[in-house]
Amino acid sequence: MKKIFYIYFFIFYLFLIVYANYMDIGDLEISYLSLNYPITLIENSFLYFFGNSNLSLRMPSIILSVFSIFLYYQISKKYLKKEFDIYLSVILFSIMPGFIIATLLFNKSIYLIFITLMFLYSFLYYRFYSYIFLLLFTIADYSFISLYLGLIFYSIYKKDTKFLIYSIFLLMINANYFQYDIHGKPNGYFMDIILVYFSIFSPFIFIYFIYALFKTFKKPTLLWFISTWGLFFSILLSFRQRIKIDDFAPFIIISVVFMISVFMHEYRIRLNVFRPFYRKIAYLLLFSIILFDILILSSKYFLEKSIVTQFNYTYDIYTNLKRYNINNISCKDKLLCKKLYFYGLKKGNKHILAFDMKTKKVSISHNHKKFLNFYVSKLNKK
Repeated sequence: MKKIFYIYFFIFYLFLIVYANYMDIGDLEISYLSLNYPITLIENSFLYFFGNSNLSLRMPSIILSVFSIFLYYQISKKYLKKEFDIYLSVILFSIMPGFIIATLLFNKSIYLIFITLMFLYSFLYYRFYSYIFLLLFTIADYSFISLYLGLIFYSIYKKDTKFLIYSIFLLMINANYFQYDIHGKPNGYFMDIILVYFSIFSPFIFIYFIYALFKTFKKPTLLWFISTWGLFFSILLSFRQRIKIDDFAPFIIISVVFMISVFMHEYRIRLNVFRPFYRKIAYLLLFSIILFDILILSSKYFLEKSIVTQFNYTYDIYTNLKRYNINNISCKDKLLCKKLYFYGLKKGNKHILAFDMKTKKVSISHNHKKFLNFYVSKLNKK
């Protein structure tokens, strides 16, 4: 089983590396590079040493996801007893659409996943160090409000007064440092957030996640409290404002282990005659995950609101411009220009670029006259 496990992850990460190299820098990624975030410092340092490219942009996320997989394996060993269940938990965690998105894109999601798993690992194996990590997290990101709320209610459940006081103290530091912005009048964003959770889990997995939460309600674990409060707080806020899913999803996506625990327990206590029904459910859930992985990695699925189409045309435009010896440009679409500058083009007013996303037509103007038109392919040719 262990050899199969290693072979799977070798193929899995080989695919992610190849795919990441064919994804141009996206809108949110180029925006992140200009923000004053700790992860931006890490990313810019990586780009400084390895150069600006699609792969070097995403290598920090891929590397962190490898460590996250290792931590998840160690955490699963504490929650699950059978070796098969542990490996199954880690594999399903790795193919969750939300985890793949976090791995392939440069954003804070994979950092939040890694930090949360690092805390869980230290809490389960080296309790003292987990308190130090929690203190450091207070100024890492405002998203840790979900984690601290989960810890508060966990300490209440455990009747651990000292940990309760410590968790409240940490929440107050985090709230004071980031000045939480909770605003807006009641609006209809509830369905929006549910649809997003459908996409990062897949619909059937998300429904089973809710079922597993209720099933383990009487014997909740620390992981249960973190995932539950991440979900509850995001839904609560969605009634008043549009939320950023990467603020909450990392705390929920790690719930795979107790979903496996619930499913395998229910499967094993059944007589053999009833087990085929549960195997069909397992196949359905697995098919749901794989289908949504394919859809997420397919530009046809997201269309105009694509999480992927924005990662296609930029490098193709860049290579065509270089072929025509155009090195200095400005754009009607400022975000597109920022992405082209990432690959090495320079700012300049001599050539004005316009890009029609619908027709994939690029037009270059000089002195208010168009002198060059070309079309870019849907997939980069590198």
